[in-house]
Amino acid sequence: MKKRTKREVRRDQLIGVAIFLTAWEITAHIIGKKLVLPAVSQIMVALWDLIISGELFAALAESIWLLIVGLFVSTVIGFILGALVARSRTAYWMLNPYFSALFATPTIALVPLVLVWFGFGFPGRVIVVVLAAVVPIMFSVASGLRDDPKELVDVARSFGVKGELPLLYRVRVRAALPVLLAGLRLAAGRGVVGMAVAETYLRLGGIGGLIKSYGSMFQTDYVFAAILPLSLLGIAIVSVIGRIERRLHWT
Repeated sequence: MKKRTKREVRRDQLIGVAIFLTAWEITAHIIGKKLVLPAVSQIMVALWDLIISGELFAALAESIWLLIVGLFVSTVIGFILGALVARSRTAYWMLNPYFSALFATPTIALVPLVLVWFGFGFPGRVIVVVLAAVVPIMFSVASGLRDDPKELVDVARSFGVKGELPLLYRVRVRAALPVLLAGLRLAAGRGVVGMAVAETYLRLGGIGGLIKSYGSMFQTDYVFAAILPLSLLGIAIVSVIGRIERRLHWT
């Protein structure tokens, strides 16, 4: 099969988006009920209204800050636990069942517990994002560091690199970067979901708060208008990590 150029791929993607939006607009007019399915044009009007009022940017800034803090905490915790699991079989057998269960449990099911333990405040919302995002990071770190690059380690030692921590940073982590970034990409997507859940159920703030507020008023066009930047935020984060991942192919 002939390899497609980036221009051809983007052209096909734009054509697909245009077909989808046109079909949506036609279907919405056929149904004729904005509550059930608002037209794309109506969603754009609602989106413009949110932009003009400043409501969208205030909510988006709050959501982005929550996501940044949540992913940072998730990365730190996930790296520490992943490194521990990779270097200790005992830690692996002790922790793996619990984190596997956490990965399989829907984040929304944990919200009542987070509410009781941490309350409605910012720490509680961060905990929800961490619960959603930490497991893929931990698994990817454990997988990447478990495959010990013995040849690279021997070369590093021959050049005077001694001690477990210098070898971990200079050799093992760099060799495992592709796997680590793949886990971070998955964690970012789950983190966006966790962020929306936290904002919807713990405190009406950010994009999740907008969605719930307008949903409770049955303004479906505004709900879709709020969902759009949330989806674009997730796509942007995953795309940035994917681009970094491709640039680090040499590792």
